[in-house]
Amino acid sequence: MSDDHALRILAPHTIRFCPLCGAPLGPQPVPPDFREQQVCTRCRFVFYLNPKVVGATLPEQDGAVLLTRRSISPGRGLWTFPGGFVDFGETVTDAAVRETFEETGLKVDLTGLLNVYTYPGSPVIIVYTARVIGGALQTCDENDAFEWVTPARVPWDALAFQSTREALREWVAARGEMPGG
Repeated sequence: MSDDHALRILAPHTIRFCPLCGAPLGPQPVPPDFREQQVCTRCRFVFYLNPKVVGATLPEQDGAVLLTRRSISPGRGLWTFPGGFVDFGETVTDAAVRETFEETGLKVDLTGLLNVYTYPGSPVIIVYTARVIGGALQTCDENDAFEWVTPARVPWDALAFQSTREALREWVAARGEMPGG
């Protein structure tokens, strides 16, 4: 395998050609703040590489929240809650409900916004609390197990992501308990 097929990271400096006309892009300061962006040398299109957005839920039932164990990287073998990328033309709330169904087989109604989690170089994660209204638990290609956990049984040492830990700390604290981890 050549270096052309090596793992690549999508970042502003890795975008080389204009998606509109195919001409080379080059770094240039762009008004009004004059931050450097990739600008087309021919049609002057400015290529802004924005973070992806994730819609996620904390499905609740009988005082417990549903966690899924990831069977893919990143976070393989660790626990998180259902969620995934928002598709173009889709609302974050619709994506959170869709991803929950795709990853768990459960139908949910969103009951509130828990919080928004943002870290440099990572997707923006928007987490909602949700009430289970139907469906049947089933695994998918992204997970291999489920666990309904109460605030006292959150597996703090086996959580997949910083956003998972922070969201579960907030969920536990909202129930008047002391978060672990």
